[in-house]
Formats: sequence, structure tokens, C-alpha cells
Amino acid sequence: MRYSLEPGDTHSTSDALGVVNSADDSFVEIDTKRGPIRIARAQIMLVHEVPPAPTKSGRTHEIVSAVDLRRISAAAWLPTDISWLHVENLRNESADDADDFGLLQKGWLLRSSESATRRANSCLPVTDTGMDWEQTLEAVEAWYSARNQPSSIQIYSTDDSSALAPACEGLGPLLSARGYAPSQPVFLLAGSTAEAAAGAAHPGAAAAPGLSIDVSEEPTSTHYAAWTSERDPGSEEAFRGLVEAADPCEFVTAYADHPDGTRSMVASCRIVERSKWGVLTNLVTHPDLRRRGAGRSVVRAAAALLSQRGVRSYLVDVDAGHEASLNLFTSLGATVRHRSWYATRG
Repeated sequence: MRYSLEPGDTHSTSDALGVVNSADDSFVEIDTKRGPIRIARAQIMLVHEVPPAPTKSGRTHEIVSAVDLRRISAAAWLPTDISWLHVENLRNESADDADDFGLLQKGWLLRSSESATRRANSCLPVTDTGMDWEQTLEAVEAWYSARNQPSSIQIYSTDDSSALAPACEGLGPLLSARGYAPSQPVFLLAGSTAEAAAGAAHPGAAAAPGLSIDVSEEPTSTHYAAWTSERDPGSEEAFRGLVEAADPCEFVTAYADHPDGTRSMVASCRIVERSKWGVLTNLVTHPDLRRRGAGRSVVRAAAALLSQRGVRSYLVDVDAGHEASLNLFTSLGATVRHRSWYATRG
């Protein structure tokens, strides 16, 4: 964020680089390496979103930390009912000035939705909550209990192993003792958009023979029919809210062109841009047309679209049991960066 040191003075400026902690009608607070900075909106000159800081040298999709990858992934699939669990937020809930500063976006991200998707109904550990592990877990359980939901936590590893990341490492014994059961692992894969595009300069160039590629800002009823045939979405309205809430958000679809001039959808995916990354979700292929290149065409088209816009990296979460999707993304150059599990209390 670039801002003037005095209101109206465009010659004396400074820059702030960090994470937005809170924002209201008058001020924005940014957590920087030098500490929090509170800037009047009238002094803000330019705001630019930057990717997460690298943790080592190398290509972007290979060097971003596990916690930042989880932040990016979460930002592309957020329900309306969220809260950040942190001791300062708990204090501010009863403070007179709570409305002035709002919730600090640090700690653990609590998510709840009437949709049946696990990511929208689980807690994501991000940074230290200011409480010990047991206190934090009790607060999580109380939050979900108030919503008549089982407590669920998305835990994740540092890399492609079972060793938990620092944000989760104290949870293992506690979760087991309190009756939590882990899901099958979910792999987070990351890759280069240019490599995945495999030479396609634009989305249309990625189409396999007999297919055409369409990019739209809104999904159709055919998209929803395909998605819900693959899963139980829970509340249809809540599921639609999750799919369509993110901005910018686009839907890349491969259609089969028929001799009579009609066409039918054979594969589609959703892409969301967050922190200069592309997040790919909702990849689906018609059951009768799998392993014929439609899914590959859609992923290549999505990567070409992102690459065109200067987005160099993308990520995708894939269930460990979905061998076809894992093979597809690895064949396009993506690698498994870490694993996650949904630990749910029975």
C-alpha cells in the first residue's frame, strides 16, 4: 500500500507491505514486519496485492510455504459464516471499540456453511491463537456446537509427508484423545501455469479435436447438475453461494460439437485468482467421456487463461483416492506440496 504522509500531499509518500488486519470506513490497519500500521483511507494512494513471500529460492509454485498455500486455497472457497479465532478477537468482542477495529485476520479460520463441503465446514489453523492448544480446541468446539455442527479441523503437513505443519503440530495427541477421526488424505498440488498450458497461447488453443472451449463468469444449470451428480451439496442455495461468491471467478468448459450444430458439456472447472495464484476447483468430466482428453483440455485452457493474465502459479486440492485427477495434474507438471486431513469429532 502506498500512502501520503499527510492528507492531500502526493509528494511525501511511504509504502507498507504486509497483511491487512482490519478495515473500516476511516482506517486500514496493516501488520508489517515493523509492527502494525494504521493508515487513514484518505491518505491511501495505491493498493496492490502481492503473492506470499517465498521461503527459499526456486520457482514460485515450489517455494511458497504450506500455510500460505492453505491460505490461498481457503480464500477461493469461503462461506459467509466465518470467524477468526484469536485471543485479541475474543477480547474485542466485549470491548467498546470492537467496531472500530473489527476482527484481526490471524489465528484459526472458523468456517461454517449449510453446504456439505468439508472445506466450508472446518477450522483451518493458520497462526498462533494466543492460547494453548487445549484452550484453542475447546473454543473451536464451542463455536461449532453453537451452530449444531460437529467440530472439524483441517490439519496439514509441511510437505509431502505425514509430519504436521507448525500451525497444527500440537494437535495430534489432543485430537485422538478427544475422539476425532481423520479423513483420507487430500493432496495439494501446485504447478506452473505456462507448463500446464503446454504451449496453448489462449484457452481455445487447448481444446482436443472435436471439442470447443468456453470461458464464462457464471455457471449454468448444466454445471450444477454435473457437480451435484458427483456429491451431496447439502443446501443448494449454500452450495451456489460458495461456487459464485468469489471474485474474480470464471468457469472453463469443454463442449462436444455435434454435426447438427448442437453441443454438450463434457468437462468443466472453476478458477479463482487469489494472491496472484490461480486456484482450480470443481473439476468434473462426464462419466461416459472420461480418459478421452476432455479434462486435460479444460485444465490446459484454465492454465492458458491464467498465464495470459500474468498468473504464473496454480494450485489444486485432490483427494488421495482420485487417481485419475492426480495423474492428470502430475502429467502437466504439478507436484504434491503437502497433505491435509479433515479431523472430525464423532
